[in-house]
Amino acid sequence: MLLYCIILIFLANYALATIREIEINLSLGVIDPDCYGQGYEHLLADGQYPGPPIRLTKGDEVRVTVRNAENSNRMTTIHFHGIFQIGTTEADGFPGVTQAEIPPGGVFQQNFRVIDQTGTYFYHAHSGLQEGSVYGSLIVYETDNDWPSEDRNQKLREGPYEYDDELILLLSDWWHQDEKARLDWMLGKNFDVMTDPESYLINGHTIFDTSNVPENCNGYSVFDVEPGKTYRLRVIGSQTFSGMNIAIESHMFTIIEVDGVPIKPYQTDYLPVTTGQRFSALLSTNQAPDNYKIAVKPFNTNTPKSNGLAFLRYNQNIPYKQDHGVVSIGEVLEDLLRGLGIDIPSDKKLPGPPASSEEEVIDKSYFHFMEPLNVENTDFAAPPDRTIVLTPVETRLSDNTTRWLINNRLAPEYDPPLIMQLGQMNSVQLNSTAIGRNKAGLGDGYDEGHQTFPMRIGEVVDIVLHATILHYPNICVGHPWHSHGMVHYPIANGPGEYVHKRDKYIRTYATPIAKDTTYVYQYPPTSEMPSGTPCGWMKLRFFVKNPGLWGLHCHITGHMLQGMMVVLEVSPEQIPILQRK
Repeated sequence: MLLYCIILIFLANYALATIREIEINLSLGVIDPDCYGQGYEHLLADGQYPGPPIRLTKGDEVRVTVRNAENSNRMTTIHFHGIFQIGTTEADGFPGVTQAEIPPGGVFQQNFRVIDQTGTYFYHAHSGLQEGSVYGSLIVYETDNDWPSEDRNQKLREGPYEYDDELILLLSDWWHQDEKARLDWMLGKNFDVMTDPESYLINGHTIFDTSNVPENCNGYSVFDVEPGKTYRLRVIGSQTFSGMNIAIESHMFTIIEVDGVPIKPYQTDYLPVTTGQRFSALLSTNQAPDNYKIAVKPFNTNTPKSNGLAFLRYNQNIPYKQDHGVVSIGEVLEDLLRGLGIDIPSDKKLPGPPASSEEEVIDKSYFHFMEPLNVENTDFAAPPDRTIVLTPVETRLSDNTTRWLINNRLAPEYDPPLIMQLGQMNSVQLNSTAIGRNKAGLGDGYDEGHQTFPMRIGEVVDIVLHATILHYPNICVGHPWHSHGMVHYPIANGPGEYVHKRDKYIRTYATPIAKDTTYVYQYPPTSEMPSGTPCGWMKLRFFVKNPGLWGLHCHITGHMLQGMMVVLEVSPEQIPILQRK
């Protein structure tokens, strides 16, 4: 078992805490999750796809040992997506920044404490394209008593919300291509445009072509539920490219959590999940006992076609802790598959947006109307201490490779990793000059020496992120941006280019909620626009509290690898591991 937990109890500062020791063993395996008939070699966690779940309790001391197999032929790291890593930036798993990649046969220890966090997270590899195969859920509970229990009559709770059980849905996408070949193409001279996945998976399963199903096909994921119950549905955007709208036939969602943060109940008939985002929604099994489709359709892709499908199966007699498994094509009722093919079947009972145009993505956004459960005494209308504006542009370099330049700069490269470079200095100081120039409107706040954007503890900093026209004129796409080590608050967005003097007081979010992954919306060009022209912007507010070296990057893996990322260097003189050195 990949996750074995040796639970030790110790008394520290008069508080009872739990030490959870976890091993993540990485090895190569050949998998064919969409029954294509041909498998591909990928790195896997404990030989499983997806990897096994990690469950923690708020306040836990976590000790993770990552072992990279001798024959993996891959350097790797593991990131715990959404975990703040307060005081432990070295455990964040950001390659080249907070650690060196783990070589084949290598072992790396990541120790951290889960401080003041509960909710839905996940872990994934952060090197190359490995997060497409190395990922799994990470759930943090308020107390040990809130874990799913053998007592089927015991209600589960978090805050004011009560439910009978929980279901975990991991979304992912899949290509019929060797991982190394795809990476070489993406970073090489023959790259043209990102290609859509061949399949969209729910908990690692779907069927690529229902007219040609191999005998050994595992089929679709199936989730058994009891009638008349309330389930907490934890939906995790562990895909690497596509935004996915997900809906369940004849059922509604009541969203209660976004990115680990509880919100006031928000009812909807679908969830728009970009890569890196997570939702918890209460689901009432109040329909007639039957099999109901769980369907996904992509957005921010070249085509809205999808074969993403799973089933919600009403079952009167569910044995405790039955693994939610897969259902073969032969077991599924014929009427549920009639006309399926590659497209999700048209069904008047299946809610959610029918397609994925840019206008629909913007119009259907409901993040603007969500409210935090715990209202903070924060004036989001007040000006920040300073504003950083970032404009990523897809650029063809002189060697014919494609990279994203941010403010005309290539992504930072560190050898050795930045944390090691800082540790070798006699003293580490924040670049106050870069901060001062940015505050005075004379620069974007970049530290050329460290290749970072320095920030000071206690600052309030707005970061504006642009979407821009791609290589091809008049094609504008959105981007899901993820912040390590800190939450941010989306407070405003708009079309075209952000102009600070004109737009600094715009607020489009009435009650901003804390998030760690936010989609920068694309707006359709109103006229012919050349490559690199801004075509939408999102303003995120950061209340800078956590010393560390934190990534801020697009969570579309290919875009990040091509350079759509920056490093936020927060008060390095206060980073504990650097103080110890």
